[in-house]
Amino acid sequence: MRQQLLAFLVSFSVFFSTMLLADELKLKADAPSLYLVKSGDTLWDIAGLYLQHPWLWPRLWKLNPQVSNPHLIYPGDELHLQFDADGQPILSLNSQREAVSSAGTTQVQNYSTTSAAIKLTPKVRRIAKADKAIPAVALAAIEPFLSEEHLLSAEQLESLPYVLGGKENVKNAVSGHLLYVQGELDQTLRYGIYRQGEVYEDPQSGDILGYEAVLMAEAKVLPPAMVSEQHISRIEVQKSRREVKQGDRLIPLPSQSVYPVFFQLRSPESLVSGVIVDSASEWREFAKGEIVLLNQGQNARLQPGHLLGIFRPSPAVVDFGDKPSYPEDSDKLQRILHEVVGSADEMPTELVGQLMIVKVSEHSSFAMILRTEQPVRVGDLIGNL
Repeated sequence: MRQQLLAFLVSFSVFFSTMLLADELKLKADAPSLYLVKSGDTLWDIAGLYLQHPWLWPRLWKLNPQVSNPHLIYPGDELHLQFDADGQPILSLNSQREAVSSAGTTQVQNYSTTSAAIKLTPKVRRIAKADKAIPAVALAAIEPFLSEEHLLSAEQLESLPYVLGGKENVKNAVSGHLLYVQGELDQTLRYGIYRQGEVYEDPQSGDILGYEAVLMAEAKVLPPAMVSEQHISRIEVQKSRREVKQGDRLIPLPSQSVYPVFFQLRSPESLVSGVIVDSASEWREFAKGEIVLLNQGQNARLQPGHLLGIFRPSPAVVDFGDKPSYPEDSDKLQRILHEVVGSADEMPTELVGQLMIVKVSEHSSFAMILRTEQPVRVGDLIGNL
């Protein structure tokens, strides 16, 4: 069975590498010649306005060398669609934003395809409304997930500080309880209190991908106590979602979100071939916006912002020269022949969606589904677009 799976993955790799070479930059028929960026837009949304295949959007920007960083686009910016002498599309940026200096002088920054001047003019102090670049994707729904969810190796899990007990003999601690922790904690950080959840295995290799860490509560670090010449860390449980128990582990929480500038949509530099292992919702089928777990990570040189396709092989067909049928619909003779031959005829593999890597571990990664042609399933293949 495993040899058949490996043979299929090899053929799948050939398929999507051929597909990658065949992809061309194709504009939509109704692509706007002028678009004013609005608050709430994402780079992915804008790519969808212009391109039939949004995942190819870096090529559209690459054709215009005067746009040095298309990831820094702000509400109020103007995007102009033009064409060069060879008929290649060029998406240019005209951005005029105000930045207030410490001396009260307003710097009017005008970025365009023809000018990059900075003009200093004494003016009444004003604060620009558009002070944040638009994100690559809509992050509101996934930001808590990015900062709270973890998939750890056995070694990482064992190395974490853990709850020893409490000020009182309480088996299930909630907000307000004082607990003692084995391990040194940084008093300048906030921590999440986690419990080991599901163990995830790679469906292709059978290896363990990691151990899920489920957030139970947050913790405020208190000054440590000295017991028999040993420092014992002290915490106060806060924002409990579930009761905290002895043995639960502590992981620092990020002090602030860095994800809106962290994601830069692009294709992986290497060939990627993997499978969807699970989803955050634990449903069998899901659509745009879902977070999924993949069996490829740093080992496949994946990074946050990498765009991948979701692929599904079409159902195999039994065809012995008479009436083709699916294996489950075959008659007795066809089934006997099928067993003798050993396999049905394979049908093409089709693209059913796209996703973006949002968080990477050594042998796995989490990704956000950006687009679907039909419901995505656990077991669907992932690879280069």
